[in-house]
Amino acid sequence: MLKPLLIAWDQWNAKQHVTFERADEMSTVLRGEFEARIEAIEARMDARIAAMGERLDAYVIRAEERDKRLDERLEERDKRLEERDKRLDERDKRIELIAQQVAAAAKSASNLKAHMWLATTTIVIAVSGTVVAAYYAAQPSHLGITQAVISAFQQGQQTQNPLREQGSGG
Repeated sequence: MLKPLLIAWDQWNAKQHVTFERADEMSTVLRGEFEARIEAIEARMDARIAAMGERLDAYVIRAEERDKRLDERLEERDKRLEERDKRLDERDKRIELIAQQVAAAAKSASNLKAHMWLATTTIVIAVSGTVVAAYYAAQPSHLGITQAVISAFQQGQQTQNPLREQGSGG
């Protein structure tokens, strides 16, 4: 199991152009060198993590500022929508009032129309009644006048007959 790992390590080092097989170079890695190398890697990783942390902190700060601005905009929008809704409610109430007034006016107009016809009918009946009453009221006076004229005529005839009798007799 260890042998495949060593072969993989050798292949990796071969790719990195590092060979440990030459006698003039070190063939074994010393513990201090290995630890120094690991510490260097850890330092680079710590620096990367710190940089990522700083970037993440900056992002979080920007995100919080953006969220605050968004909340402010949403609050302003909500206020505008509430004001608009209030205006629309008031407008709806006015429209309902106007509709009620229009319905009352239409009812009043139909009542007015009925009253106009009723008044016209009453006037026609009153005029007809007046004409009929005038006819019947005038009829007795006509009869009275006619009778007065006839009796005057008859009296005049009677008065002339004695005068004729006196004038022819004497």
